[in-house]
Amino acid sequence: MAATLGVVVVAAGRSARMLGLDKVFVPVLWTPLLAYSLETFQRSPRAGDVVVVVSEPNLATAKELIAVRELTKIRAVVAGGARRQDSVRNGLNALPMADWVAVHDGARPFVDEPMIERGMEAVAATGAAVAAIPVRDTIKQVDVARTVTATPPREGLWAAQTPQVFGRELLEWCHREVVDDVTDDAAMVERLGGKVVIFEGSPWNIKVTTREDLVIAEAIAAHLQGRQGAAEQVRYGTGFDGHRLVPGGPLRIGGTDVPFDFHLEGHSDGDVLLHSVASAVLGGAGLGDLGQHFPSSDPSLKGIDSRLLLQRAVALAGDAGWLVEFVDATIIAQRPKLASYLQTIARSIAGTLGVEPGHVNVKATSTDNVGAIGQGEGIAAQAIATVRAAERRS
Repeated sequence: MAATLGVVVVAAGRSARMLGLDKVFVPVLWTPLLAYSLETFQRSPRAGDVVVVVSEPNLATAKELIAVRELTKIRAVVAGGARRQDSVRNGLNALPMADWVAVHDGARPFVDEPMIERGMEAVAATGAAVAAIPVRDTIKQVDVARTVTATPPREGLWAAQTPQVFGRELLEWCHREVVDDVTDDAAMVERLGGKVVIFEGSPWNIKVTTREDLVIAEAIAAHLQGRQGAAEQVRYGTGFDGHRLVPGGPLRIGGTDVPFDFHLEGHSDGDVLLHSVASAVLGGAGLGDLGQHFPSSDPSLKGIDSRLLLQRAVALAGDAGWLVEFVDATIIAQRPKLASYLQTIARSIAGTLGVEPGHVNVKATSTDNVGAIGQGEGIAAQAIATVRAAERRS
């Protein structure tokens, strides 16, 4: 029987350098970053069972992504640990039986099938193999004062990537034996005296760490998918929603909890602002309205976080070939006063949409005590979304 390959995709980092964006769910073109590598392993004839490791707050979002994109090889979604090696260990514990295990960073979207094949060929020799590319720049070693202390010859330097492929028994033994912090799983094997070989990675196989990396990732995705010259057609969609205020706080608006003694009544979490934005996105893509895709009669949507609904709306628009460029939204409320929360709300929406914070504008107004909203009985919101056309993903 052929050797089996299990996969652990690690996406449990804090995205500390992304300034509020959770990088693994940010759309690159219109596909969430994490989905690129997961879909590669889904298509790979080499890869078997897959386990995804995410942070505890992202468990529901990851499961939603997997369901929407029908990633049937994924056997479990588990929460990560305090360190990367703890997250890998949690993934290993959830992975069904496999002879070999590939550990891959979810922030590296552009792993491909030839790389997986090279990894399997290389690991057969020693039980441990790492994707890597030769270092092209001259490397300077410096001290704490940033004074150069050495210039190692670059001919012997390679930049490690993932996937890293191991015999399962070897990897599990290393995780039991090594308790000190390490930067990758190969370092565990090295520390215990094992032999690690490298196989050819790819310059495209970048790790997205900063916002600037997202720009590079989008360019790579465009190149790999042949999107250069995609039509620059622009359309606009509008959305509106309103709900009644009922006792009990906090108020959930724009994915942000605002201290208040009332909340918005609704089948989901009642977030009228995110509902209006989602309707605008769907409208710009010509996909009907929010209720058509997420009806209040659906019991699975009871109490759902509206950020998930917005992410699904963005995914639906993306599948139809439309990318969100800009959102302008207005909250209509007599109470509470929201001016001090608008920037936080805008940043939250931008993170959910996967756009720069400056691409979301949120305003608040009242009706000057006119009507039900003016009497403080409810809150409404309206939004306009600008979407740009792109060729559909092949």
